[in-house]
Amino acid sequence: MSFSSDLKEELLHIMAENPCCLLAESYGLMLFGRGFSSRELSISTENEAVAKKYQYLAERLCLHAPQVQKATAKKYKVSVSDQSDRLRVLSAFGCDGTERVRRLNWANITEECCVGAFLRGAFLACGTINSPEKNYHLEFVVPHYNLCCDLKKFLENNDFSPKEVRRSGLYVLYFKKTEEIQNLLGIMGAAKFVMEFIDVIVYKDIRNNVNRRLNFENANLNKTVNAAMQQIEWIEKLQKSAAFRELPEEMQRIAHLRLENPDYSLQQIGDALIPPMSRSGVNHRLKKLCAIAQKQKGQ
Repeated sequence: MSFSSDLKEELLHIMAENPCCLLAESYGLMLFGRGFSSRELSISTENEAVAKKYQYLAERLCLHAPQVQKATAKKYKVSVSDQSDRLRVLSAFGCDGTERVRRLNWANITEECCVGAFLRGAFLACGTINSPEKNYHLEFVVPHYNLCCDLKKFLENNDFSPKEVRRSGLYVLYFKKTEEIQNLLGIMGAAKFVMEFIDVIVYKDIRNNVNRRLNFENANLNKTVNAAMQQIEWIEKLQKSAAFRELPEEMQRIAHLRLENPDYSLQQIGDALIPPMSRSGVNHRLKKLCAIAQKQKGQ
């Protein structure tokens, strides 16, 4: 199962505590379904459990059992076929069936406790979320422009800031900020997934920090190795000239240490000297050796 499907499974097991919250959740699920009018009241979903939830909630408002069918290999469709039942459902949410545009009726979300229930229902109907291991993305895919505008305003009134885009003729409200996604999951009641989401974020941050440090260390190591190889090349050339034997014993000792230990850092070379020498002192003398070798080559 996908991360999105797992989240919906958890949301489906949350029971609304108050009648107002049950109404708000039912409203969110039905309003954002495939049809919400006197002509059609239905939902089309790939999640069988969501289809059953829709069927259960519709049955509480209808005299006849809603029809459930597997429309395709991947999708389930639940529909209220009797018109009187459709009107009964619409009436429960303050509509009379004459509405020409699907809009949000704010009267169905009367209390603060209803906000999460309504969003939970809406997410079950038209929401998806990516696994945080891939990227941070939660969205609501809304079929109608006015309804999308209403949902955006509702979210903004509750301190969320969704981005908006049109995709394949549909209207999409989406979130990419981790804090907002966590808050949305929390207000919908998905406490387990909030913790899982946070765990993944922390793990990714640690992994990224480790990778950055390794990349930094590897870059420094490569720089050190390249510098050492260049020093060795010039020292080997200098050894073939009389100028090498004229060098102070300390300089010759550093040259031999570099040739014998190509993997040594400047600090390790300095520590191997008697008496020990600082890193900057070793670096200065190696540069001087290379400069002498270059001068000998130019002669």
